[in-house]
Amino acid sequence: MRIGILTTSQRDEDERLIEAGKKKGHEVIPLPLIKCSISACTDDPILYFEGKRIEPFDAIIPRVNVNYTDYGTTILRQFQALKYYTTDSAYSIEVGRDKLRCLQHFIRGAIPFPKTGFAYSKEDYDNIIKTVGGTPIIIKLIEGTEGIGVFLADDNKQAKNILKTFKQLSAPLIIQEFIEESSGTDLRIFVVGNKVVASMERKSLDGDFRANIALGGAGYQVKITPEEEQLALDACRTIGINIAGVDIIRSKRGPLVIEINVSPDFCGEQGLESITGVDVAGAIIDYAVYGKSRFDQGIGVWMEDKVPYANTA
Repeated sequence: MRIGILTTSQRDEDERLIEAGKKKGHEVIPLPLIKCSISACTDDPILYFEGKRIEPFDAIIPRVNVNYTDYGTTILRQFQALKYYTTDSAYSIEVGRDKLRCLQHFIRGAIPFPKTGFAYSKEDYDNIIKTVGGTPIIIKLIEGTEGIGVFLADDNKQAKNILKTFKQLSAPLIIQEFIEESSGTDLRIFVVGNKVVASMERKSLDGDFRANIALGGAGYQVKITPEEEQLALDACRTIGINIAGVDIIRSKRGPLVIEINVSPDFCGEQGLESITGVDVAGAIIDYAVYGKSRFDQGIGVWMEDKVPYANTA
């Protein structure tokens, strides 16, 4: 098969996917997103790469960085419009990138997550802080990744100051209850095609409440429970994503989903492959091949096809 990676410079992951594909007898070609363009017309719609009509691919694996979500999903929709098989749809990536929209899908899917509030008016800040249980609270940018744009506010004054500051910048935020017993620790559970292929525990090494590897945390092997495994699968199914990293915390009331990463890293010294020894890249390639065979048979290949409300929210 000829597989394209719609990529935004996640070089280590791209190289691993190319290597894994080659071992399995496939040609894997990176397609840097910013070098793609489209001609949207009825009679001859075209997808260009480096100014030339793109050559045919059997499958496209989207690896779209958060900073390129809008342009990346536009290009991905063009692949879909031209009837290419893509391992995930533009719709599911858009939902996964918008934290509040994602949580609203979780509500419909009965997925447990920390209490969350959102308000436009400054007059409502006190109410939503009270709704999530009061301070300390977590404040998050609606679009963010790797722990960037996530803050811990210790009291109401600090919380409202952060909220008002970002409102001045027109940056939408959500607030969430602070789960003290899980501070600085979470689980990264990697899902590929309705199957958990690898998981690890991430811990902060400097007392930070965030456990992200990108912020200096460390990864460790962990055995997840059947409940945690099922929760990760259900969370992905609820937003219609096939390949994702699901972040879960262990709370006194059970596992809670804190985030879904729709373009998850898996390489590096503290990456999932190094910590677990699992061939994550190979699992993604295998899924692309499997999904293409179903696509050719006319069988639904995107999880969102199985979610009755997916295209209505």
